[in-house]
Amino acid sequence: MPSDLAKAEKLDFGRLFIHYAKCDLISAGMPVEDMGKVIEPNSGWSVEQKWQALKPYYERSWNTGYCECLRIAIRDIYGIEDFSDDTVEGLSAKIDAVERRSWTRTVFDRAGIEVAMLNGNAAPVYHRERYPDLFLYDMTDDFSALARIPEMREETGLPIDSLDSFLHAIDWYFDKFADEACALKIGRAYDRTLFFDDVEAPDAFRVFERFLKEPLRKNEIQPLEDFIVHYCLEKCAEHDLPVKFHTGLQEGNGNDIKNSRAGLMTNLFLKYPKTRFDIFHISWPYTEELTAICKNFPNVYIDFCWAWIFNPPAARRYLGDMLETVPINKIHGFGGDYVFVEGTYGHSVIARREIAQVLAEKVEAGRFSEEFAVRAAQRMLRDNVLENFRIEDKRKVYAERAQTS
Repeated sequence: MPSDLAKAEKLDFGRLFIHYAKCDLISAGMPVEDMGKVIEPNSGWSVEQKWQALKPYYERSWNTGYCECLRIAIRDIYGIEDFSDDTVEGLSAKIDAVERRSWTRTVFDRAGIEVAMLNGNAAPVYHRERYPDLFLYDMTDDFSALARIPEMREETGLPIDSLDSFLHAIDWYFDKFADEACALKIGRAYDRTLFFDDVEAPDAFRVFERFLKEPLRKNEIQPLEDFIVHYCLEKCAEHDLPVKFHTGLQEGNGNDIKNSRAGLMTNLFLKYPKTRFDIFHISWPYTEELTAICKNFPNVYIDFCWAWIFNPPAARRYLGDMLETVPINKIHGFGGDYVFVEGTYGHSVIARREIAQVLAEKVEAGRFSEEFAVRAAQRMLRDNVLENFRIEDKRKVYAERAQTS
């Protein structure tokens, strides 16, 4: 957030490793404690100390998409070709010297990004700090994890002392924010399976009563989580609000990939035909399965958010397949998915490069005309998102409320 950047103390190159690239370096053997010192501005380590701790693991991970993304960013934005003994001090000085309140807009303009969809967690469900020239927000699923009930009680004025009153709280958030939100974002693949069973209401009510009285094990609380997700999908249909699901690769080190297959949600796609499902991260490594699902279900869309940096060649191959398998209006070709704007820039460069290569190959093979390839790029990188998330309508409501908040 621009406000977070403005309030930050002295910044250095370690800021560029707070997201994604750090995972590859840890996978390459870097101690987690050392990475924590590198990315923390106030760790007490000098720029030189940070670099010497990072250097051997950066060299081992230099080949990955995460690290290429950072090199593109520092090359184009800061005029520095790579992280090295000779560059990290100067790079850190340039990072610290940026005009922090306007920096996000500056980098967005360079990346050709008009507005970004964002989900935050500073407040329950919906971020309140509005930036109409930069962001639109998603609602966040703070419902099914049941972790923010005290805050929801305070905000809604509801007692939330029964499942009935909790469902009323969910209604309150949808009524208040769904008309300006772009989607509901559900990220449960990090801590549980994406199979959400169809649970009878009396069973869910009984689990909620127990939840209020005593700690429950994961398998005991899961039926309640399932019931809540189904309820939220009904609300999404009621409010014409798409739902974004994290699927496939999880960020971090040491997650259970089997939890995250989009195919686990087939029962949801069937039960809620009026709810539009935007499936994040191409469900990699289960992408062929997602391609088949998207071909068959009118309400399922493929999103390449994050995909162009975690495995660029795979994303390129799968896009080539999808372009001859899935209707073009169902492919969202790019999402920055970074918590710092330089990463979004680098990712956008890789995405355009890879998409252009795929489309050029289709033209050279005689499969697409140049005219269609241009239209396909325009759809995947702009028009599909405008259409499928009703961006212009959302921007009007969002801007009006930003003026009064």
